[in-house]
Amino acid sequence: MFRSGQTQHDDENTPNRTLRLGFESALYWLDKLFRRDIREVGQHSSMLPQYLLFAALATALPLAILLSVQLWMVTAYTGGFDLSSFVSQYCHGVYRYRLLGRDLLLCLYHFLQAHVAERPYPLPRDPSGSFLLYGAFAISNGVYFAASNLLLLFFLWIRKAGLRDRELSLYFYYTLLVAMSMAVVTPYDQLAYLLLLIGILGTRSGSVVAGMSLVVISAAAGTLNRETEFLFASFLATMGLFSPRVVARRYWIYLAVDLVISVGLYVGVRIAIPGDVQVIQSMTYGGKWAPESLFVLMMLLVAGVAMAMRLYRDVRPVVVFLILSIPYLLAVLISGVFRELRLMVPILLCVLCIYTLLERTYASERSGSSDAEKGMGGDAINLRRK
Repeated sequence: MFRSGQTQHDDENTPNRTLRLGFESALYWLDKLFRRDIREVGQHSSMLPQYLLFAALATALPLAILLSVQLWMVTAYTGGFDLSSFVSQYCHGVYRYRLLGRDLLLCLYHFLQAHVAERPYPLPRDPSGSFLLYGAFAISNGVYFAASNLLLLFFLWIRKAGLRDRELSLYFYYTLLVAMSMAVVTPYDQLAYLLLLIGILGTRSGSVVAGMSLVVISAAAGTLNRETEFLFASFLATMGLFSPRVVARRYWIYLAVDLVISVGLYVGVRIAIPGDVQVIQSMTYGGKWAPESLFVLMMLLVAGVAMAMRLYRDVRPVVVFLILSIPYLLAVLISGVFRELRLMVPILLCVLCIYTLLERTYASERSGSSDAEKGMGGDAINLRRK
């Protein structure tokens, strides 16, 4: 028997009806997707691109920089790459107090000497350069740079959010200046940046024991390596002055420990090592092209501060930090060479870390957001308890 005409008409249009319902369903879900709260989308979005970015910045970028500045383009600025010149420079004067970087490099050199045949390696400023000694410089500085780069990325990383654009801009600016400063090859500069970062990471640890251990390592090893370590005390004091009270207490404790260790070792090393006590090597007053180089350094610092203030809009922390760093700045003005960008790198590193920590601390205090808590570790938890 035949069905009614209406039923037959509906059956004939079933494909069109299915398409229409599918199209309406797709529109409904698209509308729901685009009307979702941006925070909800962020919570459910994939972190894979962030992980890939982190991996590239932690591996490919430092490798490219090290190959470029250490192997493909050897320094035309620094000499002293044969053993006799190295010992003559770094075992006399004020350099004899910078023990750690020098002795670690010599240990690596003797290890390479026991396994690889030595051969001449003429360099622009050192025609009698040693292949193994230059290799020891390249390997040790490469390891220090790669490790500090990894620690800086961990410092900037926010759980469930990754690396934000504001922090990335500062990261790339800082890394560019570090790469440019590698024209000056020393056994202690890259190690000094690494030890500064170890101490700074210790201050944001959720465990007091772990944090104190890292601060002690940074203070002791940093003082035995180079005078740059005293910038860590300026960093701690600045954070203590501008952080909320419950967080500031920890910075003041770390500062007391750091000063006891650093001052004690600084004085003790100068008493223990024979010879006349020296604080600076010689009075250079900025060296060649001092006014022009000083202007460039100031512009680079201003640019870095402007980028850092995108995180925390207050110029007072950097002003206080620079005031507290006057002993370091005076040493640079009297005995430094301004065209060596390496003298400004630790200052910019401390400014970057100060503004990042202040932004996350006060973000946690205002909103209790989970991202800021993960960025600050135990300090953010203490803030919420308060």
